[in-house]
Amino acid sequence: MIDINLQQSKILIVDDQMANIDVLETFLLIEGYSNIRTTKDPREALPIFREFNPDLILLDLMMPYLNGFEVMDQLQSCLQPNTYLPILVLTADATKEAKQRALSSGASDFLTKPFDLIEVGLRIKNLLYARFLQQQLHDQNLILEDKVRKRTYELEMNNVDLKRAKEKAEASDKLKSSFLNNISHEIRTPLNGILGFGNLLADPETLPEEKGTYLKIMDQSSARLLQTVSNIVDMSLISSGNLEVKKSDFWLKVIVNEVIGKYKPLCEVKNLSFSIEMEDVELDAVINADKDLLFKILFHLIDNAIKFTQKGSVIVGFKISENELQCSVKDSGIGISQEGQIIVFKDFMQEDGSNTRAFEGTGLGLSIAKGVLSLLGGKIYLESEKGKGAIFYFSIPVTVNSSLKH
Repeated sequence: MIDINLQQSKILIVDDQMANIDVLETFLLIEGYSNIRTTKDPREALPIFREFNPDLILLDLMMPYLNGFEVMDQLQSCLQPNTYLPILVLTADATKEAKQRALSSGASDFLTKPFDLIEVGLRIKNLLYARFLQQQLHDQNLILEDKVRKRTYELEMNNVDLKRAKEKAEASDKLKSSFLNNISHEIRTPLNGILGFGNLLADPETLPEEKGTYLKIMDQSSARLLQTVSNIVDMSLISSGNLEVKKSDFWLKVIVNEVIGKYKPLCEVKNLSFSIEMEDVELDAVINADKDLLFKILFHLIDNAIKFTQKGSVIVGFKISENELQCSVKDSGIGISQEGQIIVFKDFMQEDGSNTRAFEGTGLGLSIAKGVLSLLGGKIYLESEKGKGAIFYFSIPVTVNSSLKH
């Protein structure tokens, strides 16, 4: 197999004597080498080399215009680094100095004329075999380098994935810590209120007028504790996929009246204006959807609007368009920064996640609203600017049953 490969090698003969060229070319053809180029003019050696790209050069030393040493200098100047080009010098100059200079100039082997063709054939075969092995090694190196590059890239990608996994794990740990801190605070605070004021109520020395205040505080603490537990249960049901959708026909005014009845008094306590805006929709419109889940979404959005608004107004809007109920909750509160808008829909997150934040809550409201909307096939987005209030928009698909209008 190697002999066949060697016979396909390209050989360049540079000699100013045509007789020498004829002898060498005939011999090479007999040996099975057919890819041969020759020249009597050493000045043509370099152009032929660039075009022909030979595997072996048979080179005379004593020639007009350019001697063999000068030819080798030209060849060495245009060879790629670490390229092995075998050159067999065939010359009548048998001096030791000529041989040493030839070998130091780039010659691989040296024979003097008159030469023995059998020896020439063996030298040629050995040089071509060395060239063949060098090319094989070069090709294997390229393959190895390519594999190393690919493996390096894979390792770099793995490192990137590991880094992302590490960052995700750290973020998860941070989220868990935030959750535990929030839940601990949101459970212990109302429990302390219930237990503390319960003890005061049991104290026989507590005045009757004080008991009413204590009962009110206990009622607020109980409601806060119940809401915390309810939020945790809702988030668990959403995460596990066990929250059921139960659709039914109901009047839109039922939702509107529930919203007004629950939140208008809360706004009045804070001296906030509370209003409902109806756009292209009648109160007696009958829609088919999950009323309880719809109210749950509105509850969290309106509750947040009231919580984060100290003065001004809270406006709730309703609109039905092409079998889609579109709602909005607008407030004039503290607003949400662009950075904060990225995280507010995540679990257990408020824009201010510090332990000293000014507003109570588990940070689950908006994530529950988003989870419920996803379950209903709806969507939610917000518009806000820090210090200039916020507007939350959401929509859910509904069926409008005009035949049931009351």
